[in-house]
Amino acid sequence: MIQQMKCASKRLLSLTHECIPLLACMLVMFQAYLIAPLAQSLAVDFASPLPALGIPVFAIAFSIAAAATAYLKINLTIRKHLLLALASMALGNYLLSISQAAVFFLLTRALIGFGTGTLLPMAILHCICYTKKPKSLERIVPVVFALATGMTFSPSIGGWLNGIYGWRTLYQCLSILCFLLFVFCFIGKAQKFAPAITPCEKAGEVKTVERTAGFIYGFSFFTGLFHSGVFVWISHYFTVKYRLNEFEIATELFIFGFPGFVVSFLIHRLQMDKKMITVLYATMGLTILGLLVLWGDLSLGLAECLLAIISIGFGCSQPLFVGLVKFPQGRQTLLSPAAHGTGFLFGGYGVGPLVMLTLLSIDMFIGLIFLISTVIALGYISLRVWRKNAILANSVVI
Repeated sequence: MIQQMKCASKRLLSLTHECIPLLACMLVMFQAYLIAPLAQSLAVDFASPLPALGIPVFAIAFSIAAAATAYLKINLTIRKHLLLALASMALGNYLLSISQAAVFFLLTRALIGFGTGTLLPMAILHCICYTKKPKSLERIVPVVFALATGMTFSPSIGGWLNGIYGWRTLYQCLSILCFLLFVFCFIGKAQKFAPAITPCEKAGEVKTVERTAGFIYGFSFFTGLFHSGVFVWISHYFTVKYRLNEFEIATELFIFGFPGFVVSFLIHRLQMDKKMITVLYATMGLTILGLLVLWGDLSLGLAECLLAIISIGFGCSQPLFVGLVKFPQGRQTLLSPAAHGTGFLFGGYGVGPLVMLTLLSIDMFIGLIFLISTVIALGYISLRVWRKNAILANSVVI
């Protein structure tokens, strides 16, 4: 009996160590989008509109750091990258909770981005090398859904808890959670965070892959562009048109995010990922139609129903997200495509709010046209990604 309990304890500990990179990825997205509905509160507290740039500043810094890992070749173990990211989030979120100036707030957000930027490429490598299952999709999907979970729920949770406890308390709680994960990771055995080194590179083969990756990286960029831009547009739309407060805006963001997340998860669980390309334009059309109808003079309940429809339509296309980046097999590099794919994705996350805020300062309808154009671009690129880069059974993808 005692031996069985020891074995169960060891298996639980091993599983926990395996899940820490996924939890860290989820926390990266959680703290990144926590402030999505809080622009008004932050602007009042800091007496400045600058905190509205919190997401772009973080995402662009993250993008730069992620892409740099393909070139700097920093000789750190994956465990050390994980420790660096957790320490950055623990310290950074604490500094955010005590910020008294908008510039300090943005500078801290940028430092968190730089500190966590190498985490996602390394988490991808960790999952690829840690898992012994032959099908690559099963290796990468947990990372994708960890990111999606953080991004889907953080705006809603941020808005709800800000209305109850305030954003400073929220950041303090996040800081404590990241610190606890850092301690757990620090005292764990290093071999639990294998591999310690990344696979070696063959320059010629890497260049060949990079030359054919334009559409793939374009897909990742426009995906980030839409997700970030639509959060800003929804917050502005329901604030201006229905006079909702931040707590209520958080509910609208949940209505937008949750249905699409569930649909994406179910499609993967039912192994329908590759079949979704056959209904790509129908689902993209549903998203566009929902956005257009949303512009009309609607009741709040109908507008919320349209949000859910838009979410489901876009969510049906997101299983294609697992076809973003193909990694070479054997002893070719895994790091460069992971770093570049991550860099383009978070580059989109950073640019989206900047473009949307600029367009909203002109007219809300122009922002809507931008979202529709982004969906059309995604539909065009998605089909090219699928045809030009057919996903092979032995390819590792994200």
